[in-house]
Amino acid sequence: MSLRLNGVDAGYRRRLVFRNLTLPEIPRGTLVAVIGPNAVGKSTLLKSLAGVQPASGSMMLHEEPLAQGRVDQRVRQVGYLPQTLPQPVPLIAYEIVFSACRSARPDWSRAHIERAIEATFKTLGIHKLALRRLDEMSGGQRQMVGLAQVLVRRTPLLLLDEPTSALDLHWQLNVLNAVRAASDCDGVIALVASHDLNLSLRFCDQVLVLTPDGGAELGRPEVVLTPAMLARTYGIEARVERCSHGYPIVLADNAVTASDYF
Repeated sequence: MSLRLNGVDAGYRRRLVFRNLTLPEIPRGTLVAVIGPNAVGKSTLLKSLAGVQPASGSMMLHEEPLAQGRVDQRVRQVGYLPQTLPQPVPLIAYEIVFSACRSARPDWSRAHIERAIEATFKTLGIHKLALRRLDEMSGGQRQMVGLAQVLVRRTPLLLLDEPTSALDLHWQLNVLNAVRAASDCDGVIALVASHDLNLSLRFCDQVLVLTPDGGAELGRPEVVLTPAMLARTYGIEARVERCSHGYPIVLADNAVTASDYF
């Protein structure tokens, strides 16, 4: 089981963000960090896979075309978390997560849904938010509830767009530990867009680097993240080393001149 993209075009009416995007096969149980500077198409890629952004070409999940599935089939296969936070509505978190799960998984019994919610809230460490109204929560707390809405459905593909953007370091680690566990224990394929390179590298199996010139490169961090790639992508002089625990870290030494970068 895998995710395969071949010849994908995606973008907007006046501008294609991707043209003929083809990636190596992403196997089951892989966590991919989708990285790159602003406006290179990280969100566009995730939206295209989620079916909320028009795209052409072949996007296959477990040998089934994502683009041709019915909406009810897609929500069982794909869990998508956009950048926008859940609205601060006067509903409690448990109700919102329950409704999302009931809508996406009508084949699950009430007891099954309740067990899934209990497990998800425990994994994310948000039991204390269960009976809180969203309009009484901070942006970070609402982001955690939004993630719970996605994780509770146990989809084989997770598409998470900046899932830690509103969170402090404790909750960032909670989120990425939960996604890592879904990949390891359930065989989920997860694509996580992020600007935090080192936090992403701490958890990912592969990185997908999107570059300003429309390029894309997928592979192991130690292979893909070369000084030349970092200079071309981010306009920085940087190197990749290993921390005391063996994880790759990017050390940025300097910014290149604007004329070299743009």
